[in-house]
Amino acid sequence: MRSREARIIREQEAIAYLESDAPGELLRKVLAPDGWDLVSWQLGPVHHRPGAGVTGVFSIVVQPAPGGRRRSASPCVPTHACITSSARPGSSGRTVLAHRQGTQEFFVWVHPADPLLPGLPLALDPAGMTRWAFGPQHHPADTVVELRSYRPLRRAVVMARNRDDARYLKVLRRNAAVQLAERHRMLQSAGVPAPVLAGEPVQDVVAMHAAPGTPLAELLMRDGAADVDPEALVQLLRSLPPAVLTLPVRPPWAARVRDYGEGAVAVLPAEAERIRRLAQGIDDAVRASESGPLVPTHGDFYEGNLLITDGAVSGVLDVDALGPGRLVDDLACFLGHVAVLPGLHHGYVHVPQALVRFMRAFDRHVDPAALRSRAAAVSLTLVAGARSRPGDEGEMTEALSRLEVAEQFLAEARALRAGRSGRAGER
Repeated sequence: MRSREARIIREQEAIAYLESDAPGELLRKVLAPDGWDLVSWQLGPVHHRPGAGVTGVFSIVVQPAPGGRRRSASPCVPTHACITSSARPGSSGRTVLAHRQGTQEFFVWVHPADPLLPGLPLALDPAGMTRWAFGPQHHPADTVVELRSYRPLRRAVVMARNRDDARYLKVLRRNAAVQLAERHRMLQSAGVPAPVLAGEPVQDVVAMHAAPGTPLAELLMRDGAADVDPEALVQLLRSLPPAVLTLPVRPPWAARVRDYGEGAVAVLPAEAERIRRLAQGIDDAVRASESGPLVPTHGDFYEGNLLITDGAVSGVLDVDALGPGRLVDDLACFLGHVAVLPGLHHGYVHVPQALVRFMRAFDRHVDPAALRSRAAAVSLTLVAGARSRPGDEGEMTEALSRLEVAEQFLAEARALRAGRSGRAGER
């Protein structure tokens, strides 16, 4: 069996394991050394990264074990744990190895002791982070923290409030925080509105002041972001400094569309043939289209990472992927994300018209067929993200809607390419 096929089967087996009754025993094993008994557990979000494994986040209810001695002096009662099929994520003593079905391996940890995010406990601890993130005049008793997003083994974002002041703490893998801080300074020096740092990174945690503005996603729901000129987004990307070209190149989402297709198959196994045919079609269309020159790019350019004030971009978030790339991929990333919003929430009634408005503007700057084929790839990568509560019928509907968006983008790309070929043949 070819290695790619074998990997796909292993990841499907890992998902089946996480959705079974088997994880309970593994959760009991990781809790026991700290003196906790597992009362109940429930699988929550499942993060599938094709080629890198599957991670499940479990909600847990625990009670002190009778006569148990706690390994940790922390008074916090654990509420979550994670199990992953990714390669051994570190040598933390809190990580338990389990063997299942031959060579399949699973690792488990109790949140927030993520073995690849060593700064996560610090970011969630007001006593540890307040004076560093807010300054010595602030008291930890006034600080409230909230985990805003968490990608196990990859990154997390914590929002901290101290009275009327706010900070966003980005938790990264080892040795990644310094590079992110440099990206922020690079953009700020060029006048690009990236969030201002609150200080030097500590334990691979970057503390930032809150950027001003209203999330573009909120404006899209309100009125289709009617006051936002699509050209402003293009000009923002064109304002990225030349120094960005010195950063490492990261492949665009479209480069791994067939792998992400397998992630979609894991969510919608009944649509496997349809998805694989779509992924192959997108891959072919991307390879056949004009990508444009290498330029500075954001790398993850979509409505969730843009803040708006008076119609202008006042905040550019999540600049981790900043680096050399193609303008068409940043614009396609934006379109691919915006297009799936109506399937996410019924309030996005203005998005279809807004999507057409943004797409027509972007067509003036890049090859329209390339734009749509890459937007199709982005939308397909989002299908796997619909999985957060396994077996939820609403999420299956959401996943199917994202699949349909990708198919529509590909159909438009093919139609444009066919029309261009026909006109060329007439000459």
